[in-house]
Amino acid sequence: MIKKRDYELKIIRLLSGVLFAIGLIVLSTVVYLYDKQHQNKIGTIVYFFDEHVRSWLIQNLSKESGRKLEKEQHEKERHENVAEDVARNLLNGGYILHFRHAERDKWINVEMYDALESDVHDNGENSTRYAEDDYFKDAVCLNERGEIQARAIGEHLKQIGLPIGYVISSPSCRSRQTAELAFGGYDRLDRDLVHRGPYNETETNHISSLKDLYLNLPLNNETNTIVSAHNKVAHEDMFDKKVGSNRIDLQEGGFLVISRRDNKLILVHRFYDFLAFQRIFYER
Repeated sequence: MIKKRDYELKIIRLLSGVLFAIGLIVLSTVVYLYDKQHQNKIGTIVYFFDEHVRSWLIQNLSKESGRKLEKEQHEKERHENVAEDVARNLLNGGYILHFRHAERDKWINVEMYDALESDVHDNGENSTRYAEDDYFKDAVCLNERGEIQARAIGEHLKQIGLPIGYVISSPSCRSRQTAELAFGGYDRLDRDLVHRGPYNETETNHISSLKDLYLNLPLNNETNTIVSAHNKVAHEDMFDKKVGSNRIDLQEGGFLVISRRDNKLILVHRFYDFLAFQRIFYER
């Protein structure tokens, strides 16, 4: 009880000091402006004192912020070193790379149009309606910037020398277009790679289906298997182990690096956007 009381008193003193300092700053500012307008000298003393208050605040209240910034800087440098190691390892092959498609225009209830493309057709369960030839293409396909982005990703991958093997895509137009423009096409479509939005299903069931899919994708040690899909497809519970950050959200064009060992999925790294990966290989 005494310790709690002492802690409360310390907080009160600290807040009182901060409020007092803020009051002085406000007062000195008012006096300084008055002094400047009326050519008086009264503001000089208060303004001088105000400078000392500012110095005290900077010295005492910024220590914690400084330590936090230093910690964040070390974490950033560590992350950059890990990212470079992972990126260069990809040149050897042997990974599953889960890409989010390139840029599209944002439509309200895009899930409605995605369901039309993936389900409302007679082309088979894991096929597509090919919305690029349909009336709702602008809702589900890449926009002009997205097509340029996907082509640029493909050109960078070729320049970098990333070995690409098997490519699987969501049936959605934007994912297929990304696969065609960035990865040279696709070998297979799978409806489970459409995000969960259009479907009446439990998250648990979808995660189970996805894990089974990823565990059985063709993969060899010389090339990387590419998944061209969406942001809300991969789920953290798919993975038996996560290295580094647990975050899996992606910008359009970003990708997850997944390793498969002993029938387990390991989330190795997240390149939030493609630039985070690409810039590693361009030095000056």
